[in-house]
Amino acid sequence: ELYLVKWRGYPESSNTWEPRKNLKCVDLLNQFWEDLNAEMQRQKKRSAPRRLDPATVSHLIQRAKLRQILKRWEIHLNSLGTHKGHIYVRNQVDLEGPPKNFTYINDYKVGDGILLNEVSVGCECTNCLENPVEGCCAGASQHKFAYNELGQVRIRPGLPIYECNKRCRCGIDCSNRVVQRGIQYSLCIFRTDNGRGWGVKTMERIRKNTFVMEYVGE
Repeated sequence: ELYLVKWRGYPESSNTWEPRKNLKCVDLLNQFWEDLNAEMQRQKKRSAPRRLDPATVSHLIQRAKLRQILKRWEIHLNSLGTHKGHIYVRNQVDLEGPPKNFTYINDYKVGDGILLNEVSVGCECTNCLENPVEGCCAGASQHKFAYNELGQVRIRPGLPIYECNKRCRCGIDCSNRVVQRGIQYSLCIFRTDNGRGWGVKTMERIRKNTFVMEYVGE
């Protein structure tokens, strides 16, 4: 097997054909074969030919460049927050790049003419779940505590959730601070294969009634 190699930091005029034994980039080779096999399936061919035709070569190059573009967007998305969960971006369907007319945000943007009042209620709890003073923040608003010890919602849908805030004595690890800790699970923005554009899916198991992410867009 011979591979045409573009060397990083050198112009394409310096490209060389190399046998596989000279190449130590295992991940790149695996990705190349993954792309090639997918293209062969798209062309309804059972195996890769000994020599690649120009159309196939062009498609593989476009897919490699698209992967770089999506990777840069993925890095940008994750640079905007300090959340534990990682956001991945994948497109195994076509050559469409990042969604157009889309800006990722992780906090609310107040519209013109809108003023938000500061939180006026805080709790004096040191352990909001096990020893809520006067019902904690939820109790002060005449509602039930929203979460269990695993951070899962335990109140019925439609009821408001009152989390602790900067006026409270508890810290960021408080059981009543879930949404404000941000994304805790790895998610993937992916290109759908049924013509519905981009979607979001989880990359790991998430328990029922567990917070995933906050919707702050439009």
